[in-house]
Amino acid sequence: MFDRRKLAAPLFAQAAAFVVVLVIGGVTGHASTTAAPAHSATPSASPSTSASATKGPTRKLTVKVMVAGTGPLSVSGSLVNVLANGTLSSVVSGALDPALEFAANVPAGQYQVCVNPPPGWVSTVRTTHVLADWICLAADVSTGPQLVTFRLTTQLPSQASQ
Repeated sequence: MFDRRKLAAPLFAQAAAFVVVLVIGGVTGHASTTAAPAHSATPSASPSTSASATKGPTRKLTVKVMVAGTGPLSVSGSLVNVLANGTLSSVVSGALDPALEFAANVPAGQYQVCVNPPPGWVSTVRTTHVLADWICLAADVSTGPQLVTFRLTTQLPSQASQ
């Protein structure tokens, strides 16, 4: 007889790997050819929207990043990707502007909003989760506009005592 508890860990690992593959596929498969490179000083002027994002009523989704501390790179120009809950397909993507904001109109619904900051930046919010190098938060724009705020800080390497 199989022990179901021993099968749970590999099953969850496989599911997590599948989610990462979907996220990476969504990012690379739906990226705009004119988008600025990650972490550049001149982000893309307009978001890239998939065809499915233009159906039905839309709501404004605004992403704002607040930073504590400084790092070797600014988070300005970091990529943002809005993924549909359930399928994790990319609905809209773009880059943070110099004010560390990104805004787009999306169909009413529930999403995973993800930002890809430079290495060394981490979230200080407990409700975020990590998918590959992306920091994500859930967003519900079913009833109206939504503001999603990420709070990031640099992760300082531990210093050896002298």
